[in-house]
Amino acid sequence: MRSPFTWHTPFTEWDMPVATALVLLLLAICYAAGIMRLRSWRIRDAAAFYAGLLVCALAVGGGIGAYSTTLFTVHMAQHLLLIMVVPTLILLGRPLELLRRTGPQRLRRALGRANRSRAGRVLTHPLLGFLYYAVVVAGTHLTPFQQSAATNPALHGVEILLYLSSGYLFLLPIVGSEPAGRRLAPLLRMVTLLVGMVVDTVVGVTLLMTVHPPFAAYVVPDRGWGPDALTDLHWGGAMMWVGGDLLMALLAIVVIAAWVSGSNGKTDLGTWLESARRSALTEHTGSLDATVDLDDDEEALRAYNAMLTRMANTEQQPPNHPR
Repeated sequence: MRSPFTWHTPFTEWDMPVATALVLLLLAICYAAGIMRLRSWRIRDAAAFYAGLLVCALAVGGGIGAYSTTLFTVHMAQHLLLIMVVPTLILLGRPLELLRRTGPQRLRRALGRANRSRAGRVLTHPLLGFLYYAVVVAGTHLTPFQQSAATNPALHGVEILLYLSSGYLFLLPIVGSEPAGRRLAPLLRMVTLLVGMVVDTVVGVTLLMTVHPPFAAYVVPDRGWGPDALTDLHWGGAMMWVGGDLLMALLAIVVIAAWVSGSNGKTDLGTWLESARRSALTEHTGSLDATVDLDDDEEALRAYNAMLTRMANTEQQPPNHPR
C-alpha cells in the first residue's frame, strides 16, 4: 500500500516509464540541436518548450503519475496538466517552426506537403480538434474507461496519449504559433475556448452530482489516509470544473492581450484581410511563421508575390477546347 500523498510527493516519488523518458530525452536533444543550428531562436520559446517537457515528466513519471491510479483527484491533476498545460507550453515553444527552419530540406518539403494535403487539413481542422477534445474528456470520465485505465497499465498509457493529442489538436488553432493547421481569428479563438469550458463544466458537474463511486479502483476502505472514494470523486469533479475553466480563462486572457497589443490601430477589416492573405500563402507554401510580417519580411513577400504571379498566369491560360 502506498504512503500518504503530501505536497512534496509529486517531486519525490518517481516511477518514470522507460519509453516516456526516452521520448522526452530525444525531444529535448533534437530541440537543442535546432537551436544551436539556428542561433537566433527566442529564449522564451525555448523556455516554454522545455517547461512543457518538464511538466510532462512530472505528470507522467513523478508522484502525480504514480498516484493517478490511487486517488481520483490526483488523476484529475494529471489530466489537466496533460490536456491543457503541456500542449500549451509545447505550442508556445514552436518546435515545428524550428524544424521548418533548421531541418533537412527533404523533411521540410515532406512537412509542407503533409500540411497542404487533405488529410492534414482535416486532422488540424478546429472543429475536429474540439470534437476530439470533447469525446476524450467525456469518454474517459463518464464511462467505464477510467476504471479499465486505472487497472491496466497499457490502457493507462493510451489514456495519456489521448490527453496529449486531443489537447494539442484542440489548442493548435487557438495558440496559432505553429506553421500547421488554420489560425483562427481572435474572436473565434475566444468562442472555441468558451465552448471548451462548457465541456469541462458539464463533465465536472456530472461527477459532482454522482452519488455512488463509479470506479472501483479508487475505492479502498482500509487505506488509512486521504478522502473516501465519493469525496475523492467530488473533489476531482470540482477540479475539472473550476481548474479546467480557470486554465481556459487564463488562455483567453493571453489571446485577448495578444489581440489588443497586435492590433496597432488596425481596423477589423485590415486584420481580416491580413489573416486571409497569410492563410492563402500558407495554403500554397505549406508553412509560415506566425511572427513574420508579410510586408517587412523579404523572403515572405517574395513568396507571396510569386504565388500571385502563378495564380495570374493560371487564370490567363486559355481553356483547352476539344477538336
